Amino acid sequence: MATCKGLIDMIDWNRVRDDFPALKRKINGRPVVYLDSACMALKPRQVINAMNEYYELYPACGGRSIHKFGEEASNAYSKAREKFARFLNASRPEECIWTRNATESLNIVASSVKIPAGSKIITTSLEHHSGSLPFVERAKRDGLKIEVIKAQSDGTFDIEDWKNAVDNTTRLVSVVHSSNVTGTVVPMKEIVEIAHDHGALVMSDDAQYAPHHPLDVQDFDVDFSAISVHKMCGPSGMGVLYGKFEHLESMNMCLYGGDTVSDVRFENGKILPEYLPPPEKFEAGLQNYAGAIGAGAAADYLQSLGMHAIETHERTLLNVALKRLLENDHVKILGTTDINIKTGLVTFTVDTVPSAHDVATFLNDEFNVMVRSGWHCVGPFHYQMGIDPKKGTVRASFYLYNNMDDVQVFLTALETLIGASS
Repeated sequence: MATCKGLIDMIDWNRVRDDFPALKRKINGRPVVYLDSACMALKPRQVINAMNEYYELYPACGGRSIHKFGEEASNAYSKAREKFARFLNASRPEECIWTRNATESLNIVASSVKIPAGSKIITTSLEHHSGSLPFVERAKRDGLKIEVIKAQSDGTFDIEDWKNAVDNTTRLVSVVHSSNVTGTVVPMKEIVEIAHDHGALVMSDDAQYAPHHPLDVQDFDVDFSAISVHKMCGPSGMGVLYGKFEHLESMNMCLYGGDTVSDVRFENGKILPEYLPPPEKFEAGLQNYAGAIGAGAAADYLQSLGMHAIETHERTLLNVALKRLLENDHVKILGTTDINIKTGLVTFTVDTVPSAHDVATFLNDEFNVMVRSGWHCVGPFHYQMGIDPKKGTVRASFYLYNNMDDVQVFLTALETLIGASS
């Protein structure tokens, strides 16, 4: 039997690139180098075809109409949920709720989990705004205490800070599993154990973790997980909220209406609803059937390659990029350079160029290298590090369809800019 490493080595990553139509494009006669997957991943034909099949062959409502189109839409919709449950190793498909994105998933938990008066919520300075602000607002709304654990300068955490912060009044912890700025992967199992020892629930922001690493929600034992499908080769406008079923059952509803009810009676001048259990409890109204089907296809696609293989491939590319960047005195890398605790991205500043946007503009205009510039929706950590969010940082993020040529073009483009601006 082939070893795991053997299977990884057998993957033809350049052949994988052929699955992505956007990489066929040339702009001004040059190929594109797409290094912005931490924002939005490109889509393979397998996902596009699955969505087109819905629109072309059975574009009807799932769960409502009993005609053939409706039946096919319902079946495909249900199978997509099953696929995603397998991708996460959820204990049952009903633990996967379709949302619009990780932001909506985080907001649902922040607004709907029952938290007693006098309780504490914990979050961190490294969170995406979507991983902190909904919990800040919940604390403000209900008079709860909120505590922010400060990340270290390399984007890691001192586990002692968690032990000191989480106490018996803590009821909810919101923590990013992999930072979209530093790429740092947190010690999730240790954090979950600390939280659970004190009776607190853990909300894991897996928007950056799920596309790049094996994510087994039962193994990590998180209570909730938020995922953006558009970052994992799936369609935009689709997210997933994973929750342990007992927690989803006990949560308050946040949307009401069609498809959330088992019965609605009119008696004695009153409307009396009976609501369905999860997942329908959180999926009010007409759903994005094509998006869900595309999400299932994306989960299948990633699993066909293997998440360990994807993780290893990205770290190989990242390792080459980091070594060259560290050799350049004009580049300052934000966060850890340890690829063993890092997702495949690097965020940096260039001291010879006024702002991150100027760097991104040059790379795009002169070399077709597409990176992200700005504060990446993580203002607190930029302020913590003394970086003006208006000038921002540059982020280059690698994914399964990138290759060593992409890395070399990126590095050449950046070195050309630095040489011209020094």
